[in-house]
Amino acid sequence: MTSKISKTLLALAAGFGLAATASAQAPTWSAEQTAVWNVVSQSWADEAAQNGKWPGSYVDDNVISWSQENPMPIYKDSLVKWSRFNESQSKTVHYDISPAAIAIRGNTAVVNYVAVNVSQRGTDKPDRDANAIIETLVRDGSGWKFLSSSSFSLKK
Repeated sequence: MTSKISKTLLALAAGFGLAATASAQAPTWSAEQTAVWNVVSQSWADEAAQNGKWPGSYVDDNVISWSQENPMPIYKDSLVKWSRFNESQSKTVHYDISPAAIAIRGNTAVVNYVAVNVSQRGTDKPDRDANAIIETLVRDGSGWKFLSSSSFSLKK
């Protein structure tokens, strides 16, 4: 009987140890990191809502964006045009974004995160994408703005 209790206590102690280790590894964001992540999160919400706020309300005038959809980096005018075109062609059915890392130095932030996005064109079957995204934001008088964005597919 004593060995069963000992094994149970050891298992509980190990479980608590693993839980403590896992929570110690989870990032704790500073107020600045949280503010940056809030901008990223809200930009996704506005893009999914197709309310016209993305990208114009979020990007610096000198923004550069490069993803697998573009053969080379594009600037603000093209980013706006492609966003409006994509809105007319498909809709976001569901998305989930998960931060991996946020580094801030002065008025510059670099955000690394994963985005899973399900979109649908008309009555076509929904299409699911998973991308790693690296974005640089700069702080101006009105808050954080995207200066650069690049992404790559996580599909096999």
